[in-house]
Amino acid sequence: MLKSLPKITLLGDACCGCGACAARCPKSCIGMITDGCGFPTPMVNLDVCIGCGGCDSVCPAMGERPKDGAQSVLWAKSRDRGERLASSSGGVFGLLALDVLADGGVVCGAAWDEGCRHVRHVLVEDGSDLDSVMRSKYVQSSVGRKAYEGVREALRGGRRVLFSGTACQVAGMRSYLGKLADSDGFLSVDVICHGVPSPLLWEKWAAYKEVGVGAALRAVNMRSKATGWLSFSASYAYAHDAEKDVARASSAAADSCIFVDDWYMKAFLANASLRPSCFACRVKRSCGSDVTLGDFWGIQSSHPEVDYEGGVSAVLCNTSKGLAAIERLKSGIEWGESSLEKVLPGNPSLVRPVVPYERRGEFMADLECGRGIDEMMAVYGFEPSLAQRVRSKLGGVKRRLKKLLGKA
Repeated sequence: MLKSLPKITLLGDACCGCGACAARCPKSCIGMITDGCGFPTPMVNLDVCIGCGGCDSVCPAMGERPKDGAQSVLWAKSRDRGERLASSSGGVFGLLALDVLADGGVVCGAAWDEGCRHVRHVLVEDGSDLDSVMRSKYVQSSVGRKAYEGVREALRGGRRVLFSGTACQVAGMRSYLGKLADSDGFLSVDVICHGVPSPLLWEKWAAYKEVGVGAALRAVNMRSKATGWLSFSASYAYAHDAEKDVARASSAAADSCIFVDDWYMKAFLANASLRPSCFACRVKRSCGSDVTLGDFWGIQSSHPEVDYEGGVSAVLCNTSKGLAAIERLKSGIEWGESSLEKVLPGNPSLVRPVVPYERRGEFMADLECGRGIDEMMAVYGFEPSLAQRVRSKLGGVKRRLKKLLGKA
């Protein structure tokens, strides 16, 4: 008989859904189920639980964590324009991943699954499969037991591993790995995170898009640079668009619009669809990652000397392993020294959680009770912020200038 309930059963909205507890359980009595809004949530079978406390010991929402210190802050971008255009930012993640794969290692990251209806963490062992874990996917990813065990077994086998995810996912993986997380072979990369949107909302949005076109989704690129990096687009390709490659900015998707006009993206950026734990995130700058990557928004002001065409990454090296990993890339990147003070104005969510949309409670209740996308679009319009509108306009102005100069 249990002496006490596992503390993870009492987390409520503080749970981040990382899945570390389920992976750690020696009796496999914790399953990750979906709540009413589609977010992964642990469910403990108390008839099987032995009360060992393993689940509580790896939970990122419990206990105090030391703050991450940036040993070096850089702006960086791949020298290869094609690599930049195929990425969300400056192409640094892809180069880190290729370095690990070239050494016989493994990369674990978020990939589309089930016809682009869900996002899950998968293991990649070959460069030809790397594209699946490239680019931002604004849906909470499920990190299953297979991913956790795959990372652990690769490290035990002496292979290098790169794990990428949100701060809470990195914290969960590091806690699960224990001392292995500090081994030379493990490199953890967290992304500057705005928050994770509801998987149920995405599932409904994907179905809505398919009905509108009359074909199944084949590929999604939430960060297409066909309209530029500053004014990126959400692009969707369908079963009848086999020749289109939404990963490449030069390819016109069958269905694409700038991010300030895509309703799903507007809901995300308005903080309406985010997981409750995101509004009180406990692991911002304290997840233990080796490298933090994100878009260097505002670089045109903080580093006016940098040509930001195609995208630029903000790179925070938090550990000596992170510094060494970035150092190995320097022949393939353009880079320069920067500072947190220059990164933060365009990335405030690096250090503090976003504020909930004022009608978030209504929005999520409507989602949970089964209201359709058409109805929700009619009720919730989501006006882009001033910063978002300015960024999208700047991108448009730069595109038009390039066209004019090209004709001159």
